[in-house]
Amino acid sequence: MSGATPVEFHIPAAMQWKALSGRTIRAAVREGDLPFGFFAPMIFFICFYVPLRRSMEFGGLDYAQYLLPVIVVQGMFFAAMSAGDRAARDTFSGMGTRLRSMPVKPWLPMAARMSANLVRALASVAGALVIGYLFGFRFHDLGGAVVFVALALAFGAAIVIGADTLGVATGKPEIGASALLAPQLLLVMMSTGLVPAEAFPGWIQPFVRNQPVSQAASALRGLAEGEYPAAVAITAVWVAALIIVFTAVSVLVERRRP
Repeated sequence: MSGATPVEFHIPAAMQWKALSGRTIRAAVREGDLPFGFFAPMIFFICFYVPLRRSMEFGGLDYAQYLLPVIVVQGMFFAAMSAGDRAARDTFSGMGTRLRSMPVKPWLPMAARMSANLVRALASVAGALVIGYLFGFRFHDLGGAVVFVALALAFGAAIVIGADTLGVATGKPEIGASALLAPQLLLVMMSTGLVPAEAFPGWIQPFVRNQPVSQAASALRGLAEGEYPAAVAITAVWVAALIIVFTAVSVLVERRRP
């Protein structure tokens, strides 16, 4: 009918989020990233457990119980590396530019990527727990287990936001993932996740004890035993601070994008 006003077609934000999240998750399954997220913790657990178990258990330490928390933390770093790579590829391919030209809320693309990244992180936690249970790792109670998983995913979310922001800012897939490789190796290897702080030279022990990976591993170790050590609160502060800082940087990066 002439003179009629065209009807604007509106897709609810929830449906947009579901579609974008599903796209990223399907790509992760298709490209093998999600299966890798599940199996990688198993490989790293065995690589550390086999050579170190005898010397660590000589003093009466249950090494599976001691080691598993840092394997979970390392899984969160690998989830972040995947997040940085995915965000960089979306930027490089022009996907972000296309979404900004469509009636999509500015926060939705990142929210969808975060949802998919947390699925990847959850797969890593599941893989770590499976191999840990096979080698004797156990939770003391259900409450501690729930907080264990929640804290691990919160730690993962914090570094995923930072990696995602880096990927969007650079738009270079070769940088999105590799930028986290050296920091995660340094923080994991120089932490109390693999061996106690006393195994390190005295001059570096303060750093080893207090850096975020050591605190997170200690917190998860305590939660697995049904305890709530001070490291739980310290890790929560680290997580909150990282989320605030990385979210602010993410908003700044989005605003400066053409």
